[in-house]
Amino acid sequence: MSKHPEERRIAGLLRELIVQSGAPLETLEKRLGWEPERLSSLLDGRLRLGVEDVLEILPLLETTPTEFFAWLYGFDSKDPAGSEGELAAVAGGSTLQKSLDRRFDQSLRVVKSAVARRRTWKEDRKKV
Repeated sequence: MSKHPEERRIAGLLRELIVQSGAPLETLEKRLGWEPERLSSLLDGRLRLGVEDVLEILPLLETTPTEFFAWLYGFDSKDPAGSEGELAAVAGGSTLQKSLDRRFDQSLRVVKSAVARRRTWKEDRKKV
């Protein structure tokens, strides 16, 4: 079965996370309640890899969907396949959390600025 390029990327990252976890595929399949060889078939493209499959696997790898897709689409500049130290830093949430905190702070400043401008505008309208 020919896989879409994104499906290959997803499977590749899943495979890398599985390798780094040290868990054998058979163990993961048993914990998921899947039949033997299903996980390897999904990763190799013999079976179609669906979002539901990914969402079932991620908790076993102690990874959230947010972290997984952030790594997949470059939300964080660090590549989890680069080194175990980088993966541990990102998986611990520190880098991802800092990035999210920074974005939240930026959004909060923009909203506060907009509210202040609106307040000034309303006060100016009352004077006219």
